[in-house]
Amino acid sequence: MPRPTRSIPQRTYKFPSGVGLSIRSRQREVLAHFDAEYGSAAVEKGGDADIEVYAGRAAISSSPAADTGMPAYQGRHKTVRWRTGIGDLSRDTTRVEFEGNGQLVVSFLQTFYLEPLLRLKFAAREHALVHAASLCKGDRSVLFPAGSRAGKSSLTLRHAATGHPVQGDNYVIVTPAGRTLAFPRRLRLYSDLPAASPDVFRLLPGRERWRLRLASLVRRFSLGYANLPRRLTMRQIVGADRICQEARLDSLYFLARTDGRDLTGPSPISKEDAVARMQTINRAEGARLREALAGRGDAAAVFEKTDRLERDILERALSGVPAFELLVPRVRNPTAIIAQISRLCGLGWG
Repeated sequence: MPRPTRSIPQRTYKFPSGVGLSIRSRQREVLAHFDAEYGSAAVEKGGDADIEVYAGRAAISSSPAADTGMPAYQGRHKTVRWRTGIGDLSRDTTRVEFEGNGQLVVSFLQTFYLEPLLRLKFAAREHALVHAASLCKGDRSVLFPAGSRAGKSSLTLRHAATGHPVQGDNYVIVTPAGRTLAFPRRLRLYSDLPAASPDVFRLLPGRERWRLRLASLVRRFSLGYANLPRRLTMRQIVGADRICQEARLDSLYFLARTDGRDLTGPSPISKEDAVARMQTINRAEGARLREALAGRGDAAAVFEKTDRLERDILERALSGVPAFELLVPRVRNPTAIIAQISRLCGLGWG
């Protein structure tokens, strides 16, 4: 018989379009992590959740539903190991069990499994959760789809620091009507920020600058294994609420890394190409989820359906929206490049 769950502390979050996420854990640090990430979407009682998570050091072996035989997947990143079990994706509520140790393990649950699962649930409700920075000017937004470490966070921080609103540096929700909605998530700031973007680094509160310098030392002495980011809200960074909850999508600029010395572009691309690129980025972000579910027929069918639904949403959203590509050089200090991107994209600073 499944064991009762009433005694297990729970947090519930409700996102735009009504997608619900429930987190249960006996570990205080797990709940604190998700409150810090998604706290602005927290609700007291959200009804049935689209994703129900049971997380902790022994979450699978002591799960309230441990006798259901849900297969567990062994995951690893550098020195961190974990186990996760993911239920039937085609059900209204997808159950996730996750256990592991280490400071980073909860972040892997969020990044590798929960946010890719949220993408599936958003698509089922005619919203697309896309991997991009979204910066606003007035009532319109400019989208910057790109993979990790392409400059999205530095661009977002500089835009917010000049007094303009933003919707996020990593994820944004897109509707078929061409609206962009903020997705609540903290920014990740890495130990190389002082060297890579000293102007952005100077924006941070003094205690956060000190913590990033300490993180740089830890990374150096661990030979790169311990590269712990600082996770901060926009309010913590610039001292004011700079989140724009909703805007009209005005244009897209794909950021792609290049070995050249100069910023190249913008080069126009077609709507079809833009949609394909956005989905390619999304699939790359969900690679760990697909790996964990490899060989399961129900998962393959759901992924195929999600891709189809998402493609339709994006095609409708991007109708009449100009899309471009910017080739961004790899430079030690991208301050001048970031300002140039702002000028080219009409963001009003730089």
